[in-house]
Amino acid sequence: MFLKFLFKPRDPEFSLGDDIKLRYLGPADLNAFRDHIHELHFEDFRDRFNGLVSDYWLDKYIARSLNEAIVIGAYSGDHLVAVAELHTGGRIEPGQGESAFSVASDWRQKGLGTILLKALLRAASENDVSTIIVETGSQNHAMKGLARRFGAKMQFATDQSIGRINVADGLRLAARKLERRNFPAPPFPVGEVPPISASLI
Repeated sequence: MFLKFLFKPRDPEFSLGDDIKLRYLGPADLNAFRDHIHELHFEDFRDRFNGLVSDYWLDKYIARSLNEAIVIGAYSGDHLVAVAELHTGGRIEPGQGESAFSVASDWRQKGLGTILLKALLRAASENDVSTIIVETGSQNHAMKGLARRFGAKMQFATDQSIGRINVADGLRLAARKLERRNFPAPPFPVGEVPPISASLI
C-alpha cells in the first residue's frame, strides 16, 4: 500500500540539538535498520517485539516496514540510534495506524522517543491517519509513559498494554510541550520523491 508520504518532498537534513538528525528511511536503509535492532540490549529487544523473534522473521519484518510503512530514523553522525514506524493497511482499520519505536539502549531517556513521536504524529496527520495505536509489553514502562504524555489511555490486555493517541490532540499537546522548537520535515531517501519544499511542524 502506498501512503501519501511516499510523494512528499525532501528537505535538507536538519539537526536536533548538536548530535541528532532525523530522516525518512527507505529500502536502501535495510542494513542500518537491521544493525540498529541487533544492537539493542536483551531487555530493550524484548520490549520492542514483546518477546524474542528469529533473524528470518526480523529480516522480513524490516524489509516490509521499509517498503510499506512510514519509517523515521534518528542518526547520531552516520549511526542509526532510534526508529519510529507507522503501519497502515491490512488488518488495521482505515484512519488508524499502528506505531512502533526502538531506541538504542545507550540513547534511552534522552528525549528521542518524544521527538520521534512528534514527527510521527505530523506524518500521520498528513496521511489521513487520525488515531495512532500504541501496543507494547506490559513491562515497557518507558513506552507507556511516552504514549500517555501524548494523550493515550493505556489498557491492559493479556500480556500487552494497548493505547490510542488521537492525532489532533497529540499534536496540540506536542505544540504546548515543544512550542519553541519548530522542525522541518525529515528528508526522503534520494530519488524517491520530487524536490519540493515542505515542513513537518
